[in-house]
Amino acid sequence: MRPTPLVLLAFALGSPPGFLLASDREAAKSALVRTENAFFQHAQIHGFSSALNRYITEDGLVANRLTFGPEEPIEKTKSRPTRTLQRWHPICAEVAAAGDLGYTWGVAESAATAESTFKPYALYVMIWKRQRDGSWKFVYDAATILPAERLDTFLRERARMPLRPPPP
Repeated sequence: MRPTPLVLLAFALGSPPGFLLASDREAAKSALVRTENAFFQHAQIHGFSSALNRYITEDGLVANRLTFGPEEPIEKTKSRPTRTLQRWHPICAEVAAAGDLGYTWGVAESAATAESTFKPYALYVMIWKRQRDGSWKFVYDAATILPAERLDTFLRERARMPLRPPPP
């Protein structure tokens, strides 16, 4: 079977129609990770509800809180200590060949006080959708809560990834 002239032209120009070039895909992944880090920073400064309203799509879902879209206020979970600090950071990011969808997964951590060491407590996954203006917003967020030792073992032995602090 011989390729059609249109297919040959598309590859000669560097990319099939509707697909990103490898360099553009890497740039899209970098933008996605920067967006997730901006989401985290916004949550630290303005609170999770504000960050959620800024970075979730209209039809987005936060599975662990059963929250749809940006309008619903987030109530603080009463089972957590009031002084718990949280942070999360992506370990892996990927963007679809078309550049319109992506995902990140990583580790969420918490500490009882600002002076104590952060401990891993969950693996999370976020599915992101590129908006018309080129920005990213998430459509799905969920986490699996795990004991710190089990999570650390998983990252070292199964995922072959050391637990590393988020970038500054």
